[in-house]
Amino acid sequence: MEIDLSEYMGAYIDGARENLDLMDKRLLELEQNPSNIEAVGEIFRAAHTLKGMSATMGFEKIAHLTHEMENLLDKLRNNQLAVTPPVIDLIFETFDILRTLVEDSINQTESSVDLSDISAKLSAMANGTAAPVPVATPQTKAQPSTSSGKKFDLSEFQLSELEISGLHEAIESGIHIILLKVSLVADCLLKGPRVFMIMRAIEECNATITKSIPDVKDLENENFDRSFKMLLISPQGSKDVKESIDGISEVESIEAVDLTQADINGGGGTSVSTQTVAPQPVYVAPQPPATPATPPPPSAPPAAPKAVYTPPVSTPVSVPAAPSQPAIVQPATPPSQPSQSKEESEEDEKEVIGFTQLITFTLAGETYALEIQQVETIINLTNITRVPKAPSHIDGVINLRGEIIPVINTRRRLRLPEGDISALTQIIILTFDEEKVKAGFLVDSVKEVIRLPETSIEAPSRVSESVDIEYLRGVGKIDNNIIILLNAHRIVFDNPKEQ
Repeated sequence: MEIDLSEYMGAYIDGARENLDLMDKRLLELEQNPSNIEAVGEIFRAAHTLKGMSATMGFEKIAHLTHEMENLLDKLRNNQLAVTPPVIDLIFETFDILRTLVEDSINQTESSVDLSDISAKLSAMANGTAAPVPVATPQTKAQPSTSSGKKFDLSEFQLSELEISGLHEAIESGIHIILLKVSLVADCLLKGPRVFMIMRAIEECNATITKSIPDVKDLENENFDRSFKMLLISPQGSKDVKESIDGISEVESIEAVDLTQADINGGGGTSVSTQTVAPQPVYVAPQPPATPATPPPPSAPPAAPKAVYTPPVSTPVSVPAAPSQPAIVQPATPPSQPSQSKEESEEDEKEVIGFTQLITFTLAGETYALEIQQVETIINLTNITRVPKAPSHIDGVINLRGEIIPVINTRRRLRLPEGDISALTQIIILTFDEEKVKAGFLVDSVKEVIRLPETSIEAPSRVSESVDIEYLRGVGKIDNNIIILLNAHRIVFDNPKEQ
């Protein structure tokens, strides 16, 4: 699937100049009215579009500079940084360099622009250069704590003075400052989708991520071990935030600490946590020793597990690391238990059921699924570059970490009604090892990773007058819910039939 990108140079030139003109106009508006956050948002979107186009065409300098520009603009549009004259001057300076780079790309010239200086300025402005200090309200900032040893430490977040000032203002307005720590299970299969679901839950609480360790982009790209921390500004308390995340499977532990109350009380705080292993707490407070759980009597043997489907619920579900492990095997009979009869043994053997691991998503109001072993990652919707004369079900191509990947409009491929793009729209990236090809499936929203018993999968049947049965692998049933399993290989490689 090699693509000659020179064919799309004309579209790139038109799009690049259009976005530069838009940025120029909105920058002038912002200079006249620094409180015009709508203008900041339009500049951000223009920079984001230009970044995607440039990355696809291989113009790395432009992609790098617009990425650095995005980081600063994102802080401005989310009110994490104030729009000050120095900030506006820096954006204008960046824009001038960006215009030079774009003209170089169009005219195939080289101005030998060194991005190190402007990148350092953008990074310093976005992240702040002041020494990190703990967050405190103006009333308690210069005073020693009056609590009995209760304290918290936010130094690892590298907060700038401006960010600290923003937290102060939030506290004074009655907004909650929440320290969130999340750990995924050790054998989590797709960390990126888990992060997305957690961030979506945070967004549904109307909370804003001020800082994250590691950075949000590293989390989305799965560049972390299995735990991360976030500093949130939220109109809701830590309990509500924690409960919104609690239903996501493969989350091992959640700890949410409300620092707003800690500040007001001079260092106390309300901690809400669900732990399966002892965390390394950031918030420290004297606590009475926990009463150990009473262990079961030694003589009581463990009950044999039943091999039945467990749907996603509020308790985290651990998914095995290797999708190829097909069955749950009954443990040996404990020595203290009487030997089983032949009939009982045969009954136990029936309970050894094979499972298929699937990632579920929605299309036109229905739940569909793909086998998880083919899924490489899941990404948020990014800029898709149109490809002339491509089949109607191909929306275009994206540049994913240097790879050009075609994106299939899954609704159109299945002949479902066209739908609107929303904040939940995502692209599932699949890998086909034998063909050495990758493809993206555009879906309405990703739901969950599940384990479906093979016995619950029936032969494909017509689920819609338009959906070609050849594109289906089968239909799964869980309680009263229907999950439509897609045949990814046929969707990608079969020639489309006439509409």
